[in-house]
Amino acid sequence: MAKKKAGDGVPPAATVPPEAATLDASVLYLDASLNIQNIEQSAATLRERLASPGALTIDLSRVANVDTAGIQILLAFRNEAPSRGLSLEFRGQSAALTQALSVLGLQGQLAAAPSHATQ
Repeated sequence: MAKKKAGDGVPPAATVPPEAATLDASVLYLDASLNIQNIEQSAATLRERLASPGALTIDLSRVANVDTAGIQILLAFRNEAPSRGLSLEFRGQSAALTQALSVLGLQGQLAAAPSHATQ
């Protein structure tokens, strides 16, 4: 029987590096490309996470190629997460992502999820 490696069965848009396989399962590592070519796969991965309330950290340190479609899906996910009971944190914003956000005038938009007060 073959051993399963970290990332087996996980779409390329979201993998767990081998060194993190035993770490907190609530961290999602986005891969190098977050653009129109793989946006459906990235969106599906993020939608799966919306079904599991709790805390999630999205590591953006590996994002080397991003376009407006990639940024749009991240912002939509950030906006939807609180209403689904998901506490969201972004970390490790790459230089490519920082530059893209700056060009679009969206600096700081991935710093934290907006809070929704419960009444």
